[in-house]
Order: sequence, then C-alpha cells, then structure tokens
Amino acid sequence: IFFNLLTNIEENSQLKIYLPKKLLECLPKCSSLPKERHRWNTNEEIAAYLITFEKHDEWLTTSPKTRPQNGSMILYNRKKVKYRKDGYCWKKRKDGKTTREDHMKLKVQGVEVRGCSGKTMSVWLLRPLLHHPHLPSCKHAQQDFSRINRVVMIYCWLSIVAP
Repeated sequence: IFFNLLTNIEENSQLKIYLPKKLLECLPKCSSLPKERHRWNTNEEIAAYLITFEKHDEWLTTSPKTRPQNGSMILYNRKKVKYRKDGYCWKKRKDGKTTREDHMKLKVQGVEVRGCSGKTMSVWLLRPLLHHPHLPSCKHAQQDFSRINRVVMIYCWLSIVAP
C-alpha cells in the first residue's frame, strides 16, 4: 500500500521513507528536468521533481545563475548555493536588510507537500509528506524521528526557482 523511497543520510546508511500510494499514483514520471517552462508547474509536477531529484545528480546546479532568463527552471541546494545572488533586485523587508518572502501552503491530492516563497518562486517539500507507519517503542520512535528530521532537512534544503 505504501511506496518506499530510499534516501541517503549523513551516515551513508539508508532510511526508508514511506509516501502515501494515492500521492504517488497522481505524480507524473520525471526522466528529465525541463530547462525552461512558459507556464507555472502544477503541484504534482513540482512534487515529482523534488521526490526524484536524488536519482539525477545532473539536475542540481552548484552555482547561482546570473540573471536567469524568464521561465528558467533551476534546482539548487539551498544550504550550499547562495541562489539569491542572481543579479536581480530581491524585494526587501521594511528594515531594508533582509529579503522579503511571502509563504503559502499548497497541496497535492489533499496532502500538504510544498511551501512557496519569494518574488522568484522557491519550492521545497514539507514534513507532512513523510509517513512512518510503524514505530515499535518510544526509544526507537525517538531515533527514527531524529533520522527522519535529517532526511526532511535534506528535502527542505532543495528549491526549484522559476523567475
């Protein structure tokens, strides 16, 4: 009933992440990341890109693009790449120091899977997408949740930016 997704974590061991089957059935298959798109991606398309990125190392961009063209789709690791240094003037908060971000919650098939922010649209997976069906005891539950948190952080560090 659940599809398992294997994810490498810091210790180079693998952790099985279970995603609801109804969510996986509605996601399109992704064999490539489009270089540009002249329409907004659907929630299903974005979730599919973020779930399958680890099978495609070539999708990740290691340095910020300078003034990317309209419609560009770029996948960054938010903790390694300063993607806001892309040559555009990002809108600042009233204090003039930090970048303003507008957040919203979007769902795929009733499951909250991504958050959005910014003038340039950044997208990342949220924790409710993950489902851990069986936790045998409190001690194991604590260990499993801490491992899941690391995996969630790996997902949260990823953004699709579409100017």
